[in-house]
Amino acid sequence: MSRHLYKLPAILYSMLIFFLSSLPQSELPPLRITGLDKILHFTEYLLYGMTLMLAYTRTKSSFILRNVFIISVLTGILYAVTDEIHQLFVAGRDCSFSDFSADALGVVIGIYLFSKIIRYYNPADEILYQNTSHK
Repeated sequence: MSRHLYKLPAILYSMLIFFLSSLPQSELPPLRITGLDKILHFTEYLLYGMTLMLAYTRTKSSFILRNVFIISVLTGILYAVTDEIHQLFVAGRDCSFSDFSADALGVVIGIYLFSKIIRYYNPADEILYQNTSHK
């Protein structure tokens, strides 16, 4: 399988997040459960963190592989910031630090879970540490 195909989930998921963030507040269902909004933000970005790790761990770049965790975190958090800023320009939506915090936490936990899942199912696979200088 081409290494580029592993990038596709992250690209498509980025587009989905942008699309959902572009929906005016009037088109969204009302949330009647307190805190559900933050759970949705967390879950959305947890999955995004996982797709980022999938994309970055299948590269040939030794620099990216050596720094896969930090690059994934920075990419996810930067996208969360731009997503919140984008919502300033959407009718009825706003930029919220609490939403961003849920997004950032989701990214970090998603990246952590991805690395643990890979290690559990492929203990001999060096996917997260291949081509690194600390072998």
